[in-house]
Amino acid sequence: MVFREQEVNPGEVFKRVLLAGVDPFRVFADVARRPDSAGAFACMLLLVLAHLLSNSVVAARVMVYTGRGEKVAPPVISVEGASCKIFAVNATSYRRLGPMGEEQYAVLNMLALGYALTTWVAWAIGLWLAFKLARGPLSSAVIISGYVLSSKVYENLTRAALLAVLLRDLSRIEVYVEPLQGAQRVGALLSLASSALAAVEGLQAAVTVHAAFFAVWNAVVATAAVNRGGFVSLPRSIAGGLAAYVLASAIQSLAHAALMLAL
Repeated sequence: MVFREQEVNPGEVFKRVLLAGVDPFRVFADVARRPDSAGAFACMLLLVLAHLLSNSVVAARVMVYTGRGEKVAPPVISVEGASCKIFAVNATSYRRLGPMGEEQYAVLNMLALGYALTTWVAWAIGLWLAFKLARGPLSSAVIISGYVLSSKVYENLTRAALLAVLLRDLSRIEVYVEPLQGAQRVGALLSLASSALAAVEGLQAAVTVHAAFFAVWNAVVATAAVNRGGFVSLPRSIAGGLAAYVLASAIQSLAHAALMLAL
């Protein structure tokens, strides 16, 4: 059973984008019968903004210091009042570079765009293989995978809100790195700054619970995508959805790690 892409009015597209991550079975059934690419691209663009917001909550608190000396691995973390200090290098003196500037935020924009694109590609591959194995129609796999990103939008937005609330008493994250790393490696700076989460009481546990919840929910969304988008029975769609989720998550994790290293 194959349905061609057709025009869907903006109001319906908005509802699809908003509800795909909340009521996936109903939305994917509608998208499978009346596919549209506008909503899929809208989900991707929203994911760019949501991921940027999630990273910015941490990046806005970062203060960079550089010094030449012996690398410290794993980094040493200490909390003093409203400041968290992360030492990745042991130097006798440090130079203050200041907060992240326009160039660093431009890199964060690139990171967010890369994350959204690779996530869409990862889910498209995962769902295409799931549809093929379940003998469902392959034509809607890319559009359905775009709507799957709605769940990732909610995941990143709620993570940003969680970080903003639990980091409210932490005004500065001081990162002490080597000069080259401090000047160019935004991905490394962000990874180091994120290690401050372990130093804030209750935050690491909250982030872990949040990640676990969305791991389960994204598997449910994947099942709905295979069930409704692939016109597959529920038992087969559960197996296909889990396979798509595992494959997409693996591709996404590898791609994100590569982006963090490159940027």
